[in-house]
Amino acid sequence: MLVVYIHPEQWNGGSDRFAAGLLRYFDKNNHRVIWLTTMIDSHWRQEEFGSNVEIWEVGLPLHPGDWFSQNVALGFRLIMSRLDPDLIIVDHSASCLPPLKWRFPRAKILFYCHFPQQLVTPSRFFLYRWYSSIIALVEELLFERADLIMMNSEFTAQSFARVMPSTPKEKMRVVYPPCDVDAIRSGAEPPISRLCRAKNKRYVFLSVNRFWPEKRLDIIVEAAALMKAEGYEPIVKLAGSVMPHIPESRIYYELLQNMATDLDVSDIIEFVPSPTDEQKFVLFRECDSALYTPPNEHFGIVPIEALDQRRPVIVCDSGGPAETVIEGVTGSKIAAPCGRLLADAMIAHMKQSSWPALDNEDSFVDQQRRFVANFSSNGFAQKMNEALDTLFGKGASKNVVSSRARAQA
Repeated sequence: MLVVYIHPEQWNGGSDRFAAGLLRYFDKNNHRVIWLTTMIDSHWRQEEFGSNVEIWEVGLPLHPGDWFSQNVALGFRLIMSRLDPDLIIVDHSASCLPPLKWRFPRAKILFYCHFPQQLVTPSRFFLYRWYSSIIALVEELLFERADLIMMNSEFTAQSFARVMPSTPKEKMRVVYPPCDVDAIRSGAEPPISRLCRAKNKRYVFLSVNRFWPEKRLDIIVEAAALMKAEGYEPIVKLAGSVMPHIPESRIYYELLQNMATDLDVSDIIEFVPSPTDEQKFVLFRECDSALYTPPNEHFGIVPIEALDQRRPVIVCDSGGPAETVIEGVTGSKIAAPCGRLLADAMIAHMKQSSWPALDNEDSFVDQQRRFVANFSSNGFAQKMNEALDTLFGKGASKNVVSSRARAQA
């Protein structure tokens, strides 16, 4: 089978880890894959996606985050090529779907929806609001050309149905992105219970997130100040990528550093900019609890990594994390992104001696099963097999190479 994957801007976030997992799935099943993208971050430059994956990086002078225009350009690049794909997978923006369906009427189109583009409205520029409003007028029409639409969470599926109600429900299904921990933690020690590790002298919290305003890392600094005023002095590590091409990321990182100084919590807050995957999993082993603060996050890969690493996590009770974190079992939830609420939750974690479902070997078996079934690369592969069988007929997932792919090999 010849698969063409259109995924613009490969950064180092959850959607980009989905892209890596998708490429590895098709490579493992011996399908030929052409990946069209506009940019690959340095984090992925040395990554091996498999011998069956060919990367077409189309350099375009477009604004970062303008997925609508980028996918139009990538779709045009595919149309002008000599490829005749069996399956076209698109994410981020459906802008290229109508011309692709016109040019390749026999190909099936699968769209993976990280979130409806009309709802992804950055607050930093006024013009972006008009941009999103224009997309809202046409997005539902664009999705008519998709044969199957996958959603990354129930939250995304509900949001999609709210703004595009006429899209047939039989076209849609929820498929969580794969947390391919075996691929990304190579060289790191396997997860261990906190009970099997030397106890920290000071309680350690770990936040793993991009330095980006919408991630609300500022409430972690606020919470640290509130806790210090009440006599609690944990260590709080803020780890995440500082995106060099995006001014807002660097500005937000510097703002948080200044905020930590102004609130006199530099002795509590530690910044870990752009850690490697190996460093990230070392940080997980060393921490006692994880923090994930963005509200209405579309999916959120960090709470899943925390589950795999056997660490309780504090999240906002909204979006994808609200459905993937089990209150009182794998973590706790706060009602809103608020420094006071977060501080109270962090203090509760410090006072709680154990999380049996994560700390105890026998109890963790149930969470391991849940992880494998819903969030692992194996669970994702099973759902992708089902999707291919839906699109091409039962047994299609075992059809390694189509006649068209062989002709173009």
